[in-house]
Amino acid sequence: MTAQSHSHAEGTPAGLDDITLHLIALGASVAANAERAFRAHHAQLETLGASKEDMIQAVNIALRVKGDPHQQMLSLAEQSLVGGGGGCCEGGCACEAAGMERGACGDDCESC
Repeated sequence: MTAQSHSHAEGTPAGLDDITLHLIALGASVAANAERAFRAHHAQLETLGASKEDMIQAVNIALRVKGDPHQQMLSLAEQSLVGGGGGCCEGGCACEAAGMERGACGDDCESC
């Protein structure tokens, strides 16, 4: 997929700035376990003057995106293998087990 570059008034290019693009790539590299990509985008972000806080936020977002499905599968396995299985949540919500609000993970926990 490619994006076409459009311009705002006065010839300023539209779209995301370089820091934002590299922050997205930094997070994606964490989610993909791509060490070389992480190192490359981290170096670019330092060169561009991105804050450590912004880089940490990008990594934390990636870890949440990557970790939520992991936590849901762990919860499902635990419920099915240890808790007896069956039913939506076996009385406990996978969302709550992952530290989220009941039903936030998309499961229909209210019917449990």
